[in-house]
Amino acid sequence: MKFNPKCVKPHPCEDCENRCIRDIAFLYGMPDENQMEILSHSTSRQLKRGDYLFHEGDEVRSIVIIREGQVKLSSYDAEGRENIIGIFSDEETIWEGVFAGNRRYPYSAICLTDVCCCYIRRSDIESAVSNPAVALQVIHMLSSKLHDANERSRILSISEPVKRLAAFFLYRGKRSNEPVIYLRLDDIAGSVSLRPETVSRNIRKLVGDGLIEKTGQSGFVIPDYEKLNSFVME
Repeated sequence: MKFNPKCVKPHPCEDCENRCIRDIAFLYGMPDENQMEILSHSTSRQLKRGDYLFHEGDEVRSIVIIREGQVKLSSYDAEGRENIIGIFSDEETIWEGVFAGNRRYPYSAICLTDVCCCYIRRSDIESAVSNPAVALQVIHMLSSKLHDANERSRILSISEPVKRLAAFFLYRGKRSNEPVIYLRLDDIAGSVSLRPETVSRNIRKLVGDGLIEKTGQSGFVIPDYEKLNSFVME
């Protein structure tokens, strides 16, 4: 099969067409011609750090597959404090709002790094769901999204800041395909609803206790997941 994306900018991923097919699980249940119909309408984009994939209030017109890079979903309260809904990275998909009744985003998607991504039209997704096999795959993915949202809520319910932070590192580590978790202090703070100074102080405590390791300015490594999990559960 051959996929010719309508690139907004030159796409750095040489195997983009194969990766698009591989990473969208619901395509597995569709005939090749239906897969190509969806992919022929898709768009590839290359964005810079600080660029927006979409803004709060924009109409939900597509799902977004993060090919490479890191993106955060965030909104601001009346006092200007940032609330980070989630951070997405390589090979993850932003589905939020595609099947919701309100077809406008309640938050913005901002690139934390240079990002390479693909957009698949919402209308094509809705047409594909008429196939029972595809609908079942979509239900599985939406269930996974719900589980992820529940896990983020559980982390925020932890009252002790150092344990909330430890639980967040566990969550990010398990979702990452890389040995190093790269996150800025402000983004961690926004994700766990703590002040940056509180996060900084408790990161030092976790490092001092050997529960996490710091590498570079914004890199973190979890040397022993079981040990960190035991600390959270104490």
